[in-house]
Amino acid sequence: RKNNYKSVLIINPGCLITFTSHGIKPDTSAPALCEDKKTNDEPLLKQEDLVLKEPGSLEKTPKPLTRPTDHVFSDYQTTSSQYNAVAGGLPTTYYPVGGVPTIRSDIPGPRIRHISDRANYGDEGNAYALLCPSVFSQKGVYERDLFRTRPKAEIEQILRNIGVNISDESFEEIWKQACKKHQRGEVCVESIRNVLDEIHASHTKNSS
Repeated sequence: RKNNYKSVLIINPGCLITFTSHGIKPDTSAPALCEDKKTNDEPLLKQEDLVLKEPGSLEKTPKPLTRPTDHVFSDYQTTSSQYNAVAGGLPTTYYPVGGVPTIRSDIPGPRIRHISDRANYGDEGNAYALLCPSVFSQKGVYERDLFRTRPKAEIEQILRNIGVNISDESFEEIWKQACKKHQRGEVCVESIRNVLDEIHASHTKNSS
């Protein structure tokens, strides 16, 4: 009765064997291939991979693994973070912008708006203006009224109506300063207000 050698035969990979009529005979011409690979005597951990387990202790432990992000500096920024930054972000002139903006300040608002026109042209108030309206809003005066270009006589009449009593010479000086603030010499109520605030601040500084 012949034994089924396939069920009990274990062949080492890389070892040459020869089948004979008397059984299986390993090939002695390649003894190095039949020998098991010797383990490397070098230590797995080197001295630079070991650190002290506790300060002042002689016991050492393997150094903890580090990630590439551990070596990143604190001021490291990505392009995405610069685009989406609220403070210190890149202006839109440095990268292309796609889509339609929510506030259409890039186009002038129509003089007569239809009911179906729900676009925001930048002349609408925000949540703060609704919760804490200014004196102008309570009186029915809006930003478009303050920034609209007006002639000299109308500006003078507005100042008289709100109780600003100034001489004609002072008004002429205020008008000249307001004209210098615009490249085309146009004057609005807001520019007159800024000049009056600057004059008041200079008088307060000199008196103190």
